[in-house]
Parts: sequence; structure tokens; C-alpha cells
Amino acid sequence: MSWEQWPYGSVAQERWERLRAQERLPAALLWVGPEGIGKTPLALQVAASLFGQGKETPVPTLSHPHLWLAVPKPSSMPIEEAVNRFREALRADLLLSLAEWENLLGTKGSLSIGVEVARHLQSFLSLSVPSGSWRVIVFWHAELLTRQAANALLKLVEEPPANVLFLFLATRAEALPATLRSRCQVWRFPPLNDEALRALAGQELPIATLRMARGSYARLRRLLSPEQTPYIQALRSWLRAIWASTPPADLSETLELLAQAPQLSELLLMGTQLILDHPQLNLAQKALGVDTLLSLADEIEAHLSPSLLLWEATVRLQKGWQAPNFPLEWLHS
Repeated sequence: MSWEQWPYGSVAQERWERLRAQERLPAALLWVGPEGIGKTPLALQVAASLFGQGKETPVPTLSHPHLWLAVPKPSSMPIEEAVNRFREALRADLLLSLAEWENLLGTKGSLSIGVEVARHLQSFLSLSVPSGSWRVIVFWHAELLTRQAANALLKLVEEPPANVLFLFLATRAEALPATLRSRCQVWRFPPLNDEALRALAGQELPIATLRMARGSYARLRRLLSPEQTPYIQALRSWLRAIWASTPPADLSETLELLAQAPQLSELLLMGTQLILDHPQLNLAQKALGVDTLLSLADEIEAHLSPSLLLWEATVRLQKGWQAPNFPLEWLHS
């Protein structure tokens, strides 16, 4: 599978091959961009090129002995177990999302890349390798590095052994300490535009669906998944009913279905785009809606009851959206 089959693959390949041709490979790369645009498979393509694996699918690269992976995990899970499970998950889906990874691990909102990775990495780098062989260190969702882990990595990144490439994949550069960012060459990957999303999906898509995808091909795939359809419909019905002042008691079935949605917090983030696109909501009403859904998503990530939270959000939005001359002060009430 070639670079071109991934979003931004051609751009990344051209830039990468230019660096190699000029013999200007950095010790560390920081790739920043939203989830679901292909940073992970492109990172494996980079590794495959250094390992001499050519243009074949990057999946075999996952088992290469010179590839080292750091992934967010619960503090109680051994690193080896987390990495093995991550490799299997990527073999099934190279566009694996953080929410899907959390579901596979059976945990929510408690994942991090802790300081113990620095000790394991030092052991990995101390192993002898054939002369001229490259080793690639990939940090998946590097924004989840703890401060202690980031600090422990500074020396390694600043003065790495020969033929070692650090690849930090992150959704937010500012989540990494400035001291670590300054040691990396930063590549930025913007959200995919509508044309790119349609091309990847291989079909015409309504504007509302593209807006909810928010530039992420992985998110678009989930939106188009038959399993997700009833929950997306429930989300739309819920927001329409709130706008129509439907009594909360009449929304019990819709709220019950929404509460059962897998990756509900991500679905709510998609719902913010529906609010922003609503032609009849004014700026203050949209601000309240987005604020409510973002807060709701955070609270669900904190393991609070989805059913109760959805009920409270329904009451809050109905009260705010139907208030005459809706004031901005509502946002702080």
C-alpha cells in the first residue's frame, strides 16, 4: 500500500524523501493534526522506508524489531500488554481513534503515557543492532505524555543514538512541553476538506455529514457506519425536540437510546456542528448549545451517568433556547 492511499500521503512522502535525499533527517519529528487524517499509517510508511520495506502495506512494519511504540494506557496495565494490544488493534484498523482504543481497553478518560516509558525506551536503545540499521520510536497521541515522562525524554531526544528517529503524533502541539517541542521538527496536518472526504468515502455526501466529520476521515467512517446510524438519528431528534420545546418526559425513549450510544462523548462533539449550522439559532443560543454539549461530553468522560446528564442538558437547553431576547449572560449562569 503506497503513501498516496492515505490522506496527505503524497505531501508527506515528498517532504520525507526530500529530507532523505539531502541527508537532513531530524532526530525528532512532531506531527500535529486532528484524529483520523492518517498520521499513524504515514508514520509507519516512514518507518518502513527506513527499514528498507519499500511501498508494501505498513501493517508488517508493526512487528519490525526496530520499531518501538509508546501508547496511552491505564497506569495499572503493563507496557508490553498495552503495546501488544495496540498492534493488534492497528492491524484491524490503521485509523484507530483514541475513543476506540479506550473502548478496547474498557477504560474512559484515564489513559496517559507515563514516565516508565522512558526507562523502557532506554533499555530498547541500549540493545545492539546491525551497523547502519535504523530504529524508529513512535509516540501515539503524544499529547497524553505526562509532564514527568516528557521531561525524562528530553535528554534522549536531544542526544539520541545514531540512526534513531523519534516520531511524536499529536492532536495538539501545545499539550507537549515547549522544551520537548523545541527539539522536534514540526509538521502540521490540517483537517481534510470536503472534497478530500468525498474522495476517500467514494460517494457524494450531504454537507451536514461532512460538517459533523470535522475534517476527519476516521470520524466520517464512523458517521457512515450502519451501527452508528440510529444514534446519529437520535442526536438529531433530540436537538430538534429541544428547539421545538418538546416536554422532557416525552423524550425518554430518545434519551435512553442516546445514553446507550458507543463513544457518546465523540457523538456529542459532532453534535456541536449541528448546532453551529442551525439557521434559526442566534449567536448566543449557539454558544450555549456548544458549551452545553462540550460540558456534557467532559462529564461523560468522567464516568458520570449519561442518562441523568442528558436529562439535565435537555432542561438547560430548553430553558435557554426558548428565553426571549436570549442574553449572553446565560452562558455564565
